[in-house]
Amino acid sequence: MDNPLRWLALVLLGQPQLPAFDALSGALAQHFNDTPQAAGSTDKLLTLTLGDDTAAITLVDRPVPWSQLKGPCATAWYWPEAAEVLRPHQAHLLVTLVDEGGQTLEKSTLLTKLVTAAVQHTPACGVFWGPGRLVHPVPAFVDQAVQLTEEDLPLFLWVDFRVERLAADSLRLYTTGLEALGYTELEIAHFSGEAQQMLTFAYNIAHYQITQPKPINTGDTLGLTDQLQAVVHRQPSMFNAEMEVIALEFEAIG
Repeated sequence: MDNPLRWLALVLLGQPQLPAFDALSGALAQHFNDTPQAAGSTDKLLTLTLGDDTAAITLVDRPVPWSQLKGPCATAWYWPEAAEVLRPHQAHLLVTLVDEGGQTLEKSTLLTKLVTAAVQHTPACGVFWGPGRLVHPVPAFVDQAVQLTEEDLPLFLWVDFRVERLAADSLRLYTTGLEALGYTELEIAHFSGEAQQMLTFAYNIAHYQITQPKPINTGDTLGLTDQLQAVVHRQPSMFNAEMEVIALEFEAIG
């Protein structure tokens, strides 16, 4: 997959500060029972290994160009203050993984752990998650990350579930970030109901797609409630005819 942001996250800082290895190691041990090994360091670069993976945390003494953050801030419906909080940042950390293969979920999990440790030992004001092009407030990122398990993935940290209102009685939803995990993006072209209900349905289906071994195919029906199910159509995206998505259509059961 050709995605330059696939294993990259930015920690936006109020002032330049590279976290100390011992502080990172302590946070990883405390929250995730992980023990990293230091691979090298300078005053602006820290490299470390966790198992078979290598990571680098680089201090950049300047803010991220606002042109790169403006869009994600504008669409962060879950964080209305994103632009106000992030615009004044003065520096950032570039947190990256060396992509040497391996499972995408393991990579996402490791990157999440490293960011969680980094924000707790720096003057961090927010996180930009590269694969999903999302921004997050620090407390919410940490709260979701430390609850991470194989059965309960923090998809709201990794995937943008974009909700848009089309009319008074019509909503749509599409995702960005599932493809970076190696799965198919979801789209709902029309939904009559509450936005939170649609979001919950989409989240649960995305989680199901990732955690169950059987692929979701055209014609499959996914039960959502006793009265409602989703019918699956694998078809071109409503935004990009060259990209296949899982399009969901809702219908009453029986």
